[in-house]
Amino acid sequence: MSSKDLIPVSIIIPVYNRQNVVLPAIESILNQTYTNFELIIVDDASTDSTRDIVETINDKRLKYIRLNRNVGAGAARNEGIINSKHQWVAFHDSDDIWVPTKLEKQVKLIQENIPTVIFTSFIRYKNRKREHIPDHRHINPVEDMHKQLLLGNFIATPTVLLHKECLMKVGGFNVTMPRLQDWELWIRLSIHYPFVWIEEPLVEAYYTESSISSDENKLLEAYRLIWKLHNKLFLNAGPLYTARFLFSYGHNLALYGNLKKGRKILASSINHQFYSLAQLVCFLLSFSGQRIYRFMYKVMR
Repeated sequence: MSSKDLIPVSIIIPVYNRQNVVLPAIESILNQTYTNFELIIVDDASTDSTRDIVETINDKRLKYIRLNRNVGAGAARNEGIINSKHQWVAFHDSDDIWVPTKLEKQVKLIQENIPTVIFTSFIRYKNRKREHIPDHRHINPVEDMHKQLLLGNFIATPTVLLHKECLMKVGGFNVTMPRLQDWELWIRLSIHYPFVWIEEPLVEAYYTESSISSDENKLLEAYRLIWKLHNKLFLNAGPLYTARFLFSYGHNLALYGNLKKGRKILASSINHQFYSLAQLVCFLLSFSGQRIYRFMYKVMR
């Protein structure tokens, strides 16, 4: 037995009304080749049979916490962090699956007394398509990870293993974020700590229209909050980073109906740096109305 076999890990899963999918997600953890962990399931006040299903599992590593009211995934994860007893923490989602060797391969990369964020690639299943994220088209492992994260998120929460010190320093998940909580946390963490990437996809992630990831209004509010909280980081990184974020923000505003504000932010993106013809096309399309904007977006995709 190596010394790394002795490193205990706390794994946290927030759940809310996931009776149809939670069992396979839990089993993918209990079937890990690395077995030195506690599994903390934080039930975010489910009203279905989630609790009954969890209580059928007989495993001493499992700890079940039920919240009295629904607080959202970020706050539920923070509750799990507070109740965790180990220094290394991993996260899982209730509708995703870990590959059996996921945790083992991450623990092997732990360096004693060096707080680190270790993440893996994952396979995303969406609209009957299978995509490997990230790969070398998304990131360059030798470049500044913080700046690469400012260009967009490529790290899924269930792929992450990190030292608790990292979370304590930056304050955990921002519970005011209605979406993109993971991206906002990685941006803060990457200012202070190194990120280590395992390119092999060790998580299978499933996108559903009922998930939080599909809510358009929450997406727009999340963009607004990221710009409010972190605009100085984008501006300090350089005009390209600012322009890329503002283009994404403005495009989504226009796509989902706020053409006037979207047009203003798209213009700001161009003013910071003109890096793509798509900026100009989207800016001009914002004068045509939402129906045409959406139609042309589908055509361009």
